[in-house]
Amino acid sequence: MLAPPASPPPAAAPARPRLHAAKRLLATAWQVPGDDPQQAQRLRHDQWRAIIDPLPASVIATAIAVGLLLAAMGREADLRPLGPVLIGLVLLNGFNFALWWWERHGRPAGAPPRGLCAGLWLALDLCIGGVLDALLVLQAAPLVSPGLQAPLVAAVAGAIAAAAWMFALLPAVAIAWVLGACGTLALGITLQPLAWMKGLLPLLPLYALVLCTTALINARLFLLGRQAQHRAAQDRLTVSLLLRDFEDHASDWLWEIDPQGRLRHVSQRLAEQLGQPADALVALPLLSLLDQHLPPDDGEARQRLEQLGTALTTCSQLRDHDLRLRIAGADVWWSLSGRRLDGGGWRGVGSDVSEVRERERELLRLANQDPVTGLANRHQFNRWLAMHLGGGGPVSPCTMLLLDLDCFKHVNDSLGHAAGDHLLAAVGEQLADGLAARRGNGDLVARLGADEFALLLRGELDDEAVQRLGQQLRSALREPVTVDGHAIDVRVSIGAAIAPRHAQTPDSLMRAADLALSAAKAAGPDRLVGFEPALQQDAQQRLDLLADLRIAVDEGQLEMHYQPQIDLAQGRVVGFEALMRWRHPTRGLVPPSVFIPLAEDSGLIVAIGAWALQVACRDAARWPGEMRVAVNVSALQFERSPIEVHVLEALERSGLPAERLEVELTESALLRDSQHAIDLLTRLRALGVRAALDDFGTGFSSLAYLRRLPLDQLKIDRAFIADLDHPSAGSTARAIVAAIHELARALGLQTVAEGIETDAQQRVLTELGCALGQGFLFAPALTPDATRAFVELAHRDGLSAAREAQHQGPAQAPGETVWQATRLQIRHAPPPLPDTRFIGGLAE
Repeated sequence: MLAPPASPPPAAAPARPRLHAAKRLLATAWQVPGDDPQQAQRLRHDQWRAIIDPLPASVIATAIAVGLLLAAMGREADLRPLGPVLIGLVLLNGFNFALWWWERHGRPAGAPPRGLCAGLWLALDLCIGGVLDALLVLQAAPLVSPGLQAPLVAAVAGAIAAAAWMFALLPAVAIAWVLGACGTLALGITLQPLAWMKGLLPLLPLYALVLCTTALINARLFLLGRQAQHRAAQDRLTVSLLLRDFEDHASDWLWEIDPQGRLRHVSQRLAEQLGQPADALVALPLLSLLDQHLPPDDGEARQRLEQLGTALTTCSQLRDHDLRLRIAGADVWWSLSGRRLDGGGWRGVGSDVSEVRERERELLRLANQDPVTGLANRHQFNRWLAMHLGGGGPVSPCTMLLLDLDCFKHVNDSLGHAAGDHLLAAVGEQLADGLAARRGNGDLVARLGADEFALLLRGELDDEAVQRLGQQLRSALREPVTVDGHAIDVRVSIGAAIAPRHAQTPDSLMRAADLALSAAKAAGPDRLVGFEPALQQDAQQRLDLLADLRIAVDEGQLEMHYQPQIDLAQGRVVGFEALMRWRHPTRGLVPPSVFIPLAEDSGLIVAIGAWALQVACRDAARWPGEMRVAVNVSALQFERSPIEVHVLEALERSGLPAERLEVELTESALLRDSQHAIDLLTRLRALGVRAALDDFGTGFSSLAYLRRLPLDQLKIDRAFIADLDHPSAGSTARAIVAAIHELARALGLQTVAEGIETDAQQRVLTELGCALGQGFLFAPALTPDATRAFVELAHRDGLSAAREAQHQGPAQAPGETVWQATRLQIRHAPPPLPDTRFIGGLAE
């Protein structure tokens, strides 16, 4: 086995790192830095030129040194031994001068750069020069007087050092020169020793080593410096190309000013923007140039320019400073960014941000403007309202008008949403025109949504002024609007509220105006109602009544009453209309016209309607004969609840035959979705259930789809029946009723007259051929017990006896047991009805 190598002695360890460092220094000094061959070739050429350029100075220095040396030898010295050396120096320096001349003036511009080979030949050239210079010194040394010996040594050392420093940029040349000169001197001193030069012999090697090392270091520094210069030049070229490309293709431009604020660089694009030649803009003050293009009478634009001047004086950086200018008659926006230069002045980039500003303005407009009418939207209206009443400061008097179109839903449903938008735009324009007399007061017209508009007027108007303004607005809106060839009469309901009289906060003022608008709509179309405290009380009572209705649903306070329907020709009872009543513990009987709208608004109508079908079917199943029961279905119930399922459940649990149940719907229920109504009524008719159209003639029935509805009856509204026996209006009412009856007969439908109160009305209806009737002439809505007694008495003694008994007092057959009250029992429903709890607006 071989033994492991012995470790070096501790003293030798530090020598290796130093030797390695010396080798690395020699390698890095000798080699050209960089891995790019083209860059290496360029650096070698730079070294070559750095040596060639001082050759004339070297020739002149050699001539001066030779002249001084000859002068030091004296006139008596024999110069013939020096002849060959002098001739060699003349030839060599002449060649060097010719080489410099060729490189500077004779060499073709496109010739390839000098490489390593040329450098080696130049090193040989200067090595010969060093040898000749040393030989000349050695030959002249014996002939120099003792007083000039020391200056000669110093001159020789300086000449060698100066030449080494001059040629150090190319290490091969410098080393060749030093070795040639020092080597020749050392050899000459050794072969022909002179007493006064013997002391130089040990110093020459050290001197040569120092000069060579210095040459290597200088060469390395030169290469690194030139490499940095090339990179900087390349970077500047890249930046220049990028800037040129930026100026040629980008929409932005460059600007640069000197410390005095004058334009130092004007890009072509900047000149194009200003419409002037670039040369004419150089040296002009930037701020003065911009000031010439400010829009007249624009204080904000001048303030922005003054802020720019302050920033250029006090700040070190400028970022996105926008200016509004007028150039070539057009308003533009410029954005300037830049940075202060070290030597003073600024350099930066300018941009035309007119499109960005336009987009921002458009976004701001969309955020604050209604897209259909061009008026302010709800967001802007609330912001203005908050400016008047918000912030906790003093309240600015103002008047708010809320407007709601009375005809918009009908236009939307019949003509489509595009027609509705056209109508809204026309109304918005008419409202703005209606406020023309108040123009300049700072009023705001807004569309809050759908067909609701709002006006915010500065100042606290009195009631008379509000009414007068409302009349002006309604008059402006009464001009018919033509939409798709249809002339539409616009009617509007208006609610008014005034701050601080009625409210002192935005929400409370809006609530007050909304209450007034609701009162105006309830009073009829085309009305204006101002806010009164009583409206707030009514709204509170409505909320209280809604809370009571929820309790009523839960505690079984609702009852079903029944009004008889009479065959007018035969004078017999054929059925009853089920009418709901609410027996309030403190208010007494509350009519459906009061609580049914509350039930629809709250969603309770779904549970109440399901219960009404079950109770009506159960009670009708106990009536004798084939008497029918008619149950009203509200528009909201018809639209949102599963009527078909509720009907099936009611029929199944009560055992009532389907042909004895009649479902009554209003025209509003059919107009919401006529196809849905047709499909649903068709399915009910398939089950055997009858269908009637209630209050016919008071809505907007379309004969085009009325003939498609699977109906059995048309119920003539009581408004037409009441005038049948009127002295002046009777003929008109008779004609209307006759027309409805003939229409129903043509469609194969039976007519039912509502609200018959006099014998004269009954006679007219009988003469017209109306089949059925109901009203106080026969009986009002009866409780279930009174209904049972009415039926039995009419069946036994005739309709007249039942009518007379009903008018005299509660009718009850002898020995008849009073029926248990038929009420909505949410928690304990009487059998056989199931539990009908109200849960989330649905009846289980």
